[in-house]
Amino acid sequence: MILIADSGATKTDWRLITGKEIRSMSTRGINPYHSSEKEIEEELYKLDFQGDERNIHEIYFYGSGVANEEMKDIIHRALQKRVGVHPYIQVQDDLVGVARALFQDKSGIACILGTGSNSGLYKDGKISDKVPAMGFSLGDEGGGADIGKRLVNALHKRNLSDHLREAIITEEGLTMDQILENVYNKPHANRYLASLTRIAAKHIEHQEIREIVSAAFEDFIEKNISKYSHYNSLEIGFAGSVAYYFKEILTEVMEKHHLKISLIVASPIEGLVTYHKEVHTTNMNGSVSITESTSRYDNLDQMSVKELLQNINQEDSTVHKAVHSIIPEIEKLVHGIIPRLMKGGRLFYVGAGTSGRLGVVDASEIPPTFGVPFDIVIGIIAGGDKAIRKAVESAEDDLHGAWRDLAKFKPGKNDVVVGIAASGRTPYVIGAVQDAKKHGLLTACITNNPNSKLAEAVEIPLEALVGPEFVTGSTRMKSGTSQKLILNMITTSTMIKLGRIKGNKMVDMQLTNAKLIERGSRMISEELGLEMEESKRLLLLHGSVRNVLDSFNS
Repeated sequence: MILIADSGATKTDWRLITGKEIRSMSTRGINPYHSSEKEIEEELYKLDFQGDERNIHEIYFYGSGVANEEMKDIIHRALQKRVGVHPYIQVQDDLVGVARALFQDKSGIACILGTGSNSGLYKDGKISDKVPAMGFSLGDEGGGADIGKRLVNALHKRNLSDHLREAIITEEGLTMDQILENVYNKPHANRYLASLTRIAAKHIEHQEIREIVSAAFEDFIEKNISKYSHYNSLEIGFAGSVAYYFKEILTEVMEKHHLKISLIVASPIEGLVTYHKEVHTTNMNGSVSITESTSRYDNLDQMSVKELLQNINQEDSTVHKAVHSIIPEIEKLVHGIIPRLMKGGRLFYVGAGTSGRLGVVDASEIPPTFGVPFDIVIGIIAGGDKAIRKAVESAEDDLHGAWRDLAKFKPGKNDVVVGIAASGRTPYVIGAVQDAKKHGLLTACITNNPNSKLAEAVEIPLEALVGPEFVTGSTRMKSGTSQKLILNMITTSTMIKLGRIKGNKMVDMQLTNAKLIERGSRMISEELGLEMEESKRLLLLHGSVRNVLDSFNS
């Protein structure tokens, strides 16, 4: 289920996609520059979700005022509070939304003429160049607030004919006091000024009014469109109420400059539905494949090392939010694992490529860390152990290969199988959990895409939606990081509850090297107040920290 929002200064259009069904909703405009976080949260609670509609997997929010990370975080937090922390949430500025709606996967100059104005050069799914909008006080040429300001100026500075001035003031009651009060003493002056475009539309048959609107569009072309390289040879599209309702004048002005409009839409929301439902990369189950989505960073090869490191770190910082959002599901899995292991069951991790290697790594670290046998937590990778170092081609495409590999361990009803696949569509992993479930084993998965076939096949799906990778499709990055964090949480909490930690110390760790012997000796010294030499002697004598402590407590 996908929720899409296009938010301007005045209104937010929402579309909820449930399979083939699409439901429309609307709220006031949501702009973190003009509204507090509390006001945004209150507005979001006006959205009326019914029944299964609350099971939203992805949210794409496009809005004015979300051009930097701080503003994006405000919207992200508000959406999490309203919908829940589970969905994958992507917040982009409204210009990206308009560009995707107008051009889908093609290139062109995307323009917004609504309450305000904006423009950008759209290429390869991103805004590659942008002339700053500057807001209604310093810019927004051609937008509703700009036209409203020009109209008021012409009205009260007597640049309109007396007959027209009198008609407008009489009909609309636009006194100077009223205007000054709304612009300087009340909130959302931009919305107020933009609302005056209805007066321009009402009197558009007057040449004086047409010239005001034309002048605003001329200004937009000069200060925005003309700043892009080769602008006169590019597709140019417009979205917004001003562009749509004054499209005749806009077309005239564009033709005067030998510029061709490819498309004018009142709202980009329907184009965004098409983009996210049909054009965007889809997985084998028909849902959006976030792990294959285009990185939000471009020209990586032109970045300095410092820029690369900072941007990678910025992306990595989002992973913990995705993992935190599925703690209830991780908890459910751990509660399922503990009693089964207490009855002699085992935990199997099954994966391919990076995901398989991470499962093998976590499983192999459990015996030395917690002092349990090597056959309690077992990692299985497509292609066998040789695939840990070198990929084995086509092994991951064998739907029943994993069950053949599992069969060597004689799986039983107390065993647990966790499939790991970032995409959620790896046949080897899907087959593992399907076959395990048929044989009565508890099944779960760790994936980084919503609505995947893997998640559908298990009893407990863990969907860590970390978003597009820094390098497009490189799931060894954020997806792999999230998988490692989740594996740590599963096995560590399980081993603690099985009594393999005392206080906060690894009392059952294997003494396989000098470092671990020293660590164990220090634990004993801290616990019993003994000298290090005596602690080391006792440790080597009894074989583990636990045995030493038990001997003193018996």
